[in-house]
Amino acid sequence: MLRAGAEEFFCGLTPPDWEKLYGQAWANRRAPLSAGIPDVADFEKAVALACGRPIYVALNAPYYPPGGVDLLAEFGSLLLEKGASALIVADLDLMLALAGDGAASKIHVSSLATCNNSGSATFFRDLGVSRIILPRHLTLGEIEEITVPGLEFEAFLLNDGCVFEEGLCATTHAVGTFCLGDGEGTEGMNPEILERYAFWKWTLNHCGCQTSQGYPVGPCGLCALPHLLHIGIASFKVVGREASLPRKQKSVELAAQALRVANEGGGPEEIRRAVIDLRGAAPMCEGAHLCYYPDVWQRPMQKEAAC
Repeated sequence: MLRAGAEEFFCGLTPPDWEKLYGQAWANRRAPLSAGIPDVADFEKAVALACGRPIYVALNAPYYPPGGVDLLAEFGSLLLEKGASALIVADLDLMLALAGDGAASKIHVSSLATCNNSGSATFFRDLGVSRIILPRHLTLGEIEEITVPGLEFEAFLLNDGCVFEEGLCATTHAVGTFCLGDGEGTEGMNPEILERYAFWKWTLNHCGCQTSQGYPVGPCGLCALPHLLHIGIASFKVVGREASLPRKQKSVELAAQALRVANEGGGPEEIRRAVIDLRGAAPMCEGAHLCYYPDVWQRPMQKEAAC
């Protein structure tokens, strides 16, 4: 990932006795076996291999069973001692427990906390956190309104979307992503609307495929990089810690190339051409089918982002 262009890393990690105590209640939003580092010893190896780049650990389930917060607060403090640069947290009780232990500045507010206005951002800033990871479904204009001084902000850039607003979804992925089947079996609805909805869900689920060049197809905010940089977004999330290593590598390569074009002064059009040259899948770009931030193509925003 370093060779591919990654500058920050995030991972999942579960306390050793968690499953014995809480069964299927995950410690973070993704499956511990397919999307997590196995144990603290392996985490320390990852810290060493990162060559000084920060590694953030997700403890970001939206809620926990009784006793879970205390265990995770203790575990989070251990991870910070072992080299974690910050903890990605969604549950407010866990945030308060960590803040009470003096670790507020090591908290990144997860997108599952659904910070979608400046008042919410100000609340978290006053709590002492260092970064807010913004929810997926915000527009560029909404992101600009949310950003307040004294905080870092992180935005989604590439890969898997979510049918619903994930932070407001009361289900757990431990019982499956039933949302991908939403809309099926509905009788009497407009077939055209259902077909469009099914296509949208397919794109959110990274289309279940990759291009002939090996790059993933799915939600993409690369063309919005100039605007996001202009707003002051500090970090860009490439989703998919449960993905295969080749998919991760290709995703990071794609994001790194787009970021280079943006940092060299390229606008959305230049980035789109560079992305298509590298990834392919031109029709998906031309129709803005994959756009995390389709409002980047509104002319006033495009001009502002190029300032």
